[in-house]
Amino acid sequence: MWAIPLIGGLLIQCTNRIKWTETVNEECILVFNEGGKKLGYASSSGISLIVNKGYAFKDLNKNGRLDPYEDWRLTVDERAEDLASRMSLEQISGLMLYSRHQSIPAGSRGFMGDTYGGKPFQESGANPSDLADGQIEFLEEDNLRHVLITRIQSPEAAAKWNPA
Repeated sequence: MWAIPLIGGLLIQCTNRIKWTETVNEECILVFNEGGKKLGYASSSGISLIVNKGYAFKDLNKNGRLDPYEDWRLTVDERAEDLASRMSLEQISGLMLYSRHQSIPAGSRGFMGDTYGGKPFQESGANPSDLADGQIEFLEEDNLRHVLITRIQSPEAAAKWNPA
């Protein structure tokens, strides 16, 4: 914090100085807020930061303003109440469900079988971290958010599969 002298010896304290730093590599960004929360997100996520009173916050809904649920200075209850008020019943229901067993990448047959653009993984040209067709469906259409991963090709593939 720093101060600006005014006429008559009064001081105004400025609280808009930058109170965060970030570390960037090609895959992720880490943000360190002084005395506050550490934030992290994938470089490819499209997330940007909002600065408020010198602190950094993730603009999760990409609207360019700090919404209460994005403000880590508020209580968990305040943030949850704000977020729930913005969600549909279908979105809230999706938070209470989880997927069938998932393999990363998905196998081409059997219990954990799935496709990539309608083709088995081996024929699709997909990366191991790409979402399978069924995964896209339950994440986008069914609002499902809890994924039961039972087999992964590598820790790197799992980390890239779940970038947010």
